[in-house]
Amino acid sequence: MKTCAFFGHRNFDYMPYCEKIKNIIVGLIEQQGIVEFCSGYRGNFDKLCAQVVWKLKRNFPQIKNTMVLSYIPRPSFELPYFFDDSVYLADRKIPPKLAILETNRLLAERADVIVSGVSRTHGGAFLACEHAKKNNKQIINIFE
Repeated sequence: MKTCAFFGHRNFDYMPYCEKIKNIIVGLIEQQGIVEFCSGYRGNFDKLCAQVVWKLKRNFPQIKNTMVLSYIPRPSFELPYFFDDSVYLADRKIPPKLAILETNRLLAERADVIVSGVSRTHGGAFLACEHAKKNNKQIINIFE
């Protein structure tokens, strides 16, 4: 199953890019056969992308919207309604201070394509995209 991951900043207004993000996702579905879309649902970019994928499921019922968990879920965890499922990528419990960085690294390795909302040269999303580059992943930055 071909997978796309989303990496972007937590606090940034991505709404002006919503249509561009939608067009990128549609292109990935139609031209590259991407089926699974993964986001951590932690920041503004992740949330916007997850919602766009959810809306696109009406026209592309074969796609899957997956929430990537950085922490082992508690029994009271409830998956937001627009996700199909969730996944914890680590094979062990990660210390809380490293959990998001490690999850991003694992997701960057797992994904075939990265859609990036990264505009800064620091932070976890930037590091995840740098890791993806080192692993020769296709990266589509919405700012380019």
